[in-house]
Amino acid sequence: MTLKDVALRSGLAVATLSKIENNRLSPTYENIIRLARGLDVDIAALFSDQPHSPPRGRRSITRRGKGKIFETETYDYEMLCTDVVGKRIIPLKARIKRREWKDFSSLITHDGEEVIYVLAGRIRLITEFYEEVVLEPGDCVYFDSTMGHVCLAHGLKDAEVFWVCSSSDAINVVESNSDAARSQAK
Repeated sequence: MTLKDVALRSGLAVATLSKIENNRLSPTYENIIRLARGLDVDIAALFSDQPHSPPRGRRSITRRGKGKIFETETYDYEMLCTDVVGKRIIPLKARIKRREWKDFSSLITHDGEEVIYVLAGRIRLITEFYEEVVLEPGDCVYFDSTMGHVCLAHGLKDAEVFWVCSSSDAINVVESNSDAARSQAK
């Protein structure tokens, strides 16, 4: 496949793809999602050195600090267990950067469900149907992702969370979060 083919399928510029391919540009999380979608592969396949195998008796371990890192304006993600492809959940460790609600243009919605467990700092969860809530270390929230939502660091420091998204199409979940975060950060 040529760079032009990948550009057409992913919506990324040929120049951007060339820079990524030649290690002159680190792809944003959003661009990785676009690549996975354009290539019609699971996002984990982009980070796995393992060939795709049928989902049976699978197990994955990510050692501390050894996940695949993505940095965006809103979140820094550490993708966990990326050697497992075709999974229905996306486990992440994330740093939620300090931002203001006014920095976002709208609430995020997508298919699936999410669980967020606060590891450090405090987060402010704003949802479509409930009053906003502040969660502290050790607090956990589950919610339906079709409900509009946004997660912000609360206070003067960034927050660290363990975040799990689920969906019948895990790529769409991550893409929706990434597209929304990118448009909101503008």
